[in-house]
This record gives sequence, structure tokens and C-alpha cells, in this order.
Amino acid sequence: MFDLIEHYRRQTHVTNPEPYTILFDQLPNDVDGLIQVVQNILIHYQTDQKKLTPNLIVERCHEIDSRWVSTMIQYAQALDGSELAQYRPPHLRVLSTCRDFAVLLCAMMRHKQIPARVRYGFAHDQYKPERPMHDHVLVEFWDYEEERWKYAESRLHVLPEPLLDVSATDIPSHFFYTGGQIWRHIRQGTMNERDFSGYRFDKDYGQWLVRNLFLLDLASLSICEPLMWDSWGVLFHSKPGARITNPEQLAFLDDLAELDVRKARECDELITKFNCSQDVNYRGTIHSFSPVSQHYHIEI
Repeated sequence: MFDLIEHYRRQTHVTNPEPYTILFDQLPNDVDGLIQVVQNILIHYQTDQKKLTPNLIVERCHEIDSRWVSTMIQYAQALDGSELAQYRPPHLRVLSTCRDFAVLLCAMMRHKQIPARVRYGFAHDQYKPERPMHDHVLVEFWDYEEERWKYAESRLHVLPEPLLDVSATDIPSHFFYTGGQIWRHIRQGTMNERDFSGYRFDKDYGQWLVRNLFLLDLASLSICEPLMWDSWGVLFHSKPGARITNPEQLAFLDDLAELDVRKARECDELITKFNCSQDVNYRGTIHSFSPVSQHYHIEI
């Protein structure tokens, strides 16, 4: 029988901190404490530009391609060999994306036996409702005391305009929507595809991007956590920005979007269906189109 809580307490190949496990042993045991550590290790290469010099970003931009948690820690230790919780000035933090903040926090939670999973979806830019929706990643974790899944955002209180009145360990559900939630809404007509195309204002591009984030989220739930620019299967073989019209693909995604991954049986069904589909499963050749590196591929 599928154990939902136990399943997400285990590390993936991506979140496994080895050979730096001993450094994780020294970390706080609570989510708030772990968030502070993550904030001290990573810095967002775009949002936090003003805290860095242009030359530093150019010289170290390769750090945003850190697929594995072990790579993040390797970079962090090369910059500053002290304990991970020790204060590091901005220029000694690893350049990262929202995905990396979420993946590192998830890895630390799992190490502390807190069930956690990385979720890919959409939020308003820096959570400002007047700004466009854009792709975003955060952590969903199981709160044993409250017996419910909650969202945690490791950057909430260090944004250029921090949201100090919102709990970083209990992000309201209307702040963030997973790729599957948005897919279901746009297919039912309760949300506008165009709203998810950023400043392009293009409904076809919006639908394509929602599909992509849905697949990234499915991969994270099912096997391991992709980079934001990973491409595989139908993602790799479809034209960028083009509307998805294939009836079989639409029906498959519609089916998965109806499953509630907070329920063990339905989450197990989603994982099984995703992993059994050769067109969408996150296996084999994974292409990566990094904004700072050339196109490369890996085998998973």
C-alpha cells in the first residue's frame, strides 16, 4: 500500500546531500530555522542583483545550473568552508533560482524526516497581485501537528519588498497555484490562458507554458526535481510557444489534473500513470536549455 507521508520523506537523486550529509546533521530541526539557513546559502541571480556586482554574476552564472543539492553545497563550501548556518555575505552565496531555493529546502526537510516535495507552478511576480503571473517553485510539506500539507517559501521574507505579514511556513493557497491546478482551470475556462504568458499576452503561449510547468510538477512528484529549463518527451518535441492540440495528450493531462495528490490513492495513481507514459515520463534523455549555458543533455 502506498504510504504518502513516507514516500515524500525519502530523498531523490536530486535532493540527496551526500557526501555532505554531516553538514545537514548540524542544521536546525524546525522549518523556520531551515528556511533561514537556505536564505544564507543561496541568493537569487535576478531578484537579488542589487546585492551583487555585475561582474560576479557574469563570472559565476554557471551556478544556476546546479541540478543536484550536492553541487549546491559543493559551491557553497568552495565560497565559504564554514558551517552552513554560519552567516555568509551576499557575495559568498550560491547564485540560484526559485527552483534551487525550493530543492535545497526540501532536501533539508527530508534529512530532518519532514515529508516534503517541490512544487512547480505559478505566482504573481514577487507575490504582488498587480504584477503578471509567472513560473514559480516552492515546497509543500507535511505538518504533523496540524495533520495537513502546507506551502513553505524560503524567499518570502528576503524579497526586495518582503511580505513580513505572511508566514513563510504557511503560504496561503491563493498565493501559489501548481501547474496541474492551472491546467485544470484553463481547460474548464475558469482562468484565462493569456494570464500565464507573462508580458507576451498570448493565449497560445500561455497554454504551452502551463503545460510545461504541469509536466515539471509531475516529474517532481513522481521521480525527481527538474531544472526549470529541462525538456524531454513531448516537451522536447513540441514547438516552443505552440498550442497543444493533440487530443490524446490533452486527455491524458486532463485526467492527471483531476487527481488530488494530497490523497494517497490518487497520488499513487498519478505517479503510476506518469511513469508508465513513454511520452511524458522523466526518464531517458533529458535536454537542458539553460539561459547561461549551451544546450546539453543528461541521461536519467
